Amino acid sequence: MKRWNGLRSAPPVGISIDIIPSQERILACKGRAAELLEDEISARPPGWTPKWCEALISEVAAVLARGELPGAGISAVEVPRFVHGQSQGICDVFGASVEAQPDGNFYVHPVDPGEVASRRLVRTPVTRSRYWGAVEWIRYARRAARGRVEFRNPVMTGPFDTANYLLGTTRLLEWTYSEPEILHWLLDEVTRTIIGMLGALREAAGGTLHGEDLFCVRNIYCLCSECRSLVSAEIFAEYEAPYLRRIGDAVGPYAIHSCGSWERTVRCSLLDSNLRAMNGQVRENDLHELCRHVGGRLVLSIGPSRDVHERYTWPDTKSFLEYVLQTVPPDQAVEIQVAETDVPLYEELCGRIRGKGAR
Repeated sequence: MKRWNGLRSAPPVGISIDIIPSQERILACKGRAAELLEDEISARPPGWTPKWCEALISEVAAVLARGELPGAGISAVEVPRFVHGQSQGICDVFGASVEAQPDGNFYVHPVDPGEVASRRLVRTPVTRSRYWGAVEWIRYARRAARGRVEFRNPVMTGPFDTANYLLGTTRLLEWTYSEPEILHWLLDEVTRTIIGMLGALREAAGGTLHGEDLFCVRNIYCLCSECRSLVSAEIFAEYEAPYLRRIGDAVGPYAIHSCGSWERTVRCSLLDSNLRAMNGQVRENDLHELCRHVGGRLVLSIGPSRDVHERYTWPDTKSFLEYVLQTVPPDQAVEIQVAETDVPLYEELCGRIRGKGAR
């Protein structure tokens, strides 16, 4: 069960496991978590609500519970999404209205395309953005815990996905052909904002951020790159890859998360020396092809597909684990999550498929 520092240039080989603690274990750790937050009351900022404290206790309890288990998972606090409006929250920087939904999700009302075309977007300072709540919450949590916890970056979209929120998907895809100069201008604006926000988040966290979607790879942040599954390799290479590379050059090594199929973008992604890991669901992709394209140069962070048609899901955990163990070559770095109750199953399958003592 390998731990890997994502700031290093070469990934490890084999399969690393993040063991997910049970809810019973996490609940048992809540009392200890509350005791660790000695300065919680004095750390409360303006705008604090009891939900902030509840989320912090739950997150610290999860960190403590994970520390009781033998896996290689990242022991870091996740930023609760309600404090920053999920990934959509940053869109208000560009004048978009971000509306909270009854189910806890957020919806972006696209901006006026005329304002984008004339390059006259109404900008809001990042410190007044809904998304700035993530910076405030990390500062609060770090003070409350006296610096004894580390943090994952809040869920954040890359430039192309953020432009998708701001324009709407149809207009975004149309503009890749009809308005390339304007779209590149917008992507440049978004990229500079993301770079600044990541810097503020990292500073609030004490200098280290771990990836929101990663399991075992440490010290690199993670960006959502969902729309790569909608476009050709050529469109990705022109409108997403250069801006991700700029963010990596400015902020340091990173990972991407993408639902859907992304085999066709892997070759272009491998040209970016800042990219260290790719996270996504396995049934929307061909894991064998991903491993062939990557050739051990990146960590593949793989989960079972969910919230899709049953043809893309697994009938049970055993089927998913068997597929991963049978498909991943020995020289490819892969990280997966295994529930603590499924550890005996994983060890039995691993020994049978990959040999005694293998991981």
